Amino acid sequence: MNALLTVRDIFNAQAPSLSADTSLPSAIDLLSKNRINGAPVCDSNGGLLGFLSTHDVMVEMWCQDYIPENDVKVADLMKTDLVTIDINERLTHVLEYLALDKEQLYPSSTMGYATQLTTLSVEERAKSIKVNKPQILPVLENGQYVGVVSRQEVLKALRSLFNDAVSPVSDDVVTAIVA
Repeated sequence: MNALLTVRDIFNAQAPSLSADTSLPSAIDLLSKNRINGAPVCDSNGGLLGFLSTHDVMVEMWCQDYIPENDVKVADLMKTDLVTIDINERLTHVLEYLALDKEQLYPSSTMGYATQLTTLSVEERAKSIKVNKPQILPVLENGQYVGVVSRQEVLKALRSLFNDAVSPVSDDVVTAIVA
């Protein structure tokens, strides 16, 4: 991957967003229609207020014993403690953040001493780690929300690393194979 690529090169400035006063059914419709796992919640000026994920909706439904309340709004479920990313962040840093948990990869005390000894190589440890990081990250430019970057955008950028002659599969081929 080009070490100079940044979030600016791959982020989605047209990603759907929600408002805090959007009803939960409308939010579910937006997520389903766009086939996304979550969306940023913005104020009328485009400022980032929070994030609503499909996980948040599912947990709420479980908590309500699958009997939804009619007046639930996005503001009631959205998370406000967000991980965001700057538009000028290098893509290699984003990939490393999404793919690895350095505390698990290099377990050490606050003094820097190894707390776990293993015979596994760094690569073997990295492949065995279960990472729980967001699927979608809101992107900020000078503190203002400008879009999102998802694992899919990162994956598309990774595709450029392969110098093979195989061209990507078109949607027509996928449709023909599925049909």
